Amino acid sequence: MLVDLRLADEAVRAAAFSADLPRIVVATQEQASVVAAIGGSRVLVAASADPAELGPLVERSLPRTASERTKVITLTAARGGTGRTLCAANLARRLAADRTVIALDGTGTGALAWWLGADARPWAELEALAGELRAEHVELVATTVTSRLSVVGGAPAMPSADALVTTTAAARELADVVLIDAPLLGDERARAACAGSDRTFVFSYADAASRASLAAADVPAAAWIVGAQGPLDEAFRSLPRDERSVAEALRDRGRIGGALGRAYDDLAELLAIDAT
Repeated sequence: MLVDLRLADEAVRAAAFSADLPRIVVATQEQASVVAAIGGSRVLVAASADPAELGPLVERSLPRTASERTKVITLTAARGGTGRTLCAANLARRLAADRTVIALDGTGTGALAWWLGADARPWAELEALAGELRAEHVELVATTVTSRLSVVGGAPAMPSADALVTTTAAARELADVVLIDAPLLGDERARAACAGSDRTFVFSYADAASRASLAAADVPAAAWIVGAQGPLDEAFRSLPRDERSVAEALRDRGRIGGALGRAYDDLAELLAIDAT
């Protein structure tokens, strides 16, 4: 509420409004002294109605609402073969450069651990604890990749939706970022993972069949659509087709370079900002 005490009857008019409403008062030096003497933490005083002076006071009077930082990121797709796991592994490596990361393989294939150069223990070791899983249990079964990166979940079976959800909640307590390589959107595990995530990536090709699958899928409202191997009109980001870089990475299960690597760098940078 803006009150210009230099105008007649402004104080009387302002008194009709709730005392809890923040006030910015424009006052002469003498009036400002009176306001200061009365006190009031929700009253800010300006010497003029100049926008350059009022603007910072308006900003100071606004309620402070701290946005939640992103901790859990789920990668899923409307159909298979979109490069979701490859992206998850490369984002995990990049984000782990300066923060702790736990990567969860919700597919049960062991592919995520393979790309990270690790041999992850099977989900069966956590499945029996799904109802009472704690952070220390995840610590025990997590496979270390680097000092800041570990992976949970290996072949030969997928986790139950309950096990994936409880493992994710426990991993939140251990790491700065939790990355979930989830099954396709239609799977209950993917739906559960998306529901508990702060950020969701949905991968899709641009061909007609992929578009139809994407249109029919229950895509989370705030999901980032990622075009796989080429432009996709509705995509938040599109990844380039870069078979040479993928082939080079396959030899040593290393970090992707080239044009695709630069696209991963871009995504990782956005997530790093999102995670602060």
